Amino acid sequence: MKIAVAQFNPVLGDTKANLRKMMDYLKEAKGKEAHLVVFPEMALTGYSVGEKLSLLAETKDGESLKTLMAACKELHLYALVSFPEKAGSDYYISSALLTDEGAMAGIYRKTHLFHNEKIHFKRGNSWPVFNTKIGRIGVMICYDLEFPEVSRLLRLNGAEIILVNTANMIPYENHQAIYMQSRALENELPLVICNRVGQEDDLLFFGRSMAVDQEGNTLFQLGEEEGIQTADISLDGHRDPKLDYTENLHPAIKGNLTKVFS
Repeated sequence: MKIAVAQFNPVLGDTKANLRKMMDYLKEAKGKEAHLVVFPEMALTGYSVGEKLSLLAETKDGESLKTLMAACKELHLYALVSFPEKAGSDYYISSALLTDEGAMAGIYRKTHLFHNEKIHFKRGNSWPVFNTKIGRIGVMICYDLEFPEVSRLLRLNGAEIILVNTANMIPYENHQAIYMQSRALENELPLVICNRVGQEDDLLFFGRSMAVDQEGNTLFQLGEEEGIQTADISLDGHRDPKLDYTENLHPAIKGNLTKVFS
């Protein structure tokens, strides 16, 4: 499939402005013949929502996602959209996988919260893999990438590709690239990450969105400017049969990990 990343600088607290920019990126991705577009973490609102969370968060049935689902249907595109989700009295950093038929394949809630995120958000407790007509898609959000267990769980649950929304900041540029290549290689599947750019208070986001194939090779890496980039990614590319990390994982370890899904 051809996947696009839409690396941009969300305007903090201005959902309408961010939604307009995302709609423009969807149209641009369609012009590049993409099948799926990945946006940054918290693309709808900006990252540092803090005390405005109750005003900015939306439910999974919110108007912003409805607008994006309609656009996906019109353009025949999938999209992975991260937003602050309100569910009852709780708030999550979430990502919705929208389909080319204008539906929602599902929601992933960030399971590993970074630093002060714990003040405002609750962590998710499941690692779904979404079965779509373009492949079985696993999702991670930002800090999740730094825990090898997450991508391993997704791989064991049948993921053929993992998509990552992130709002990653300086000084973690090197971490992001290393973790992307490691998670791809150790699980023998491609990963695509979309980071944001810009600054909020003392947080400087570095971009460098990238795609990595199942052997850990970098297919592209952006710089620190806004823009869209696509990559043709095979879900059944070459894997070294002598390695086969998933098959050769010790049964006791595999069994304990997969209990998470029961």
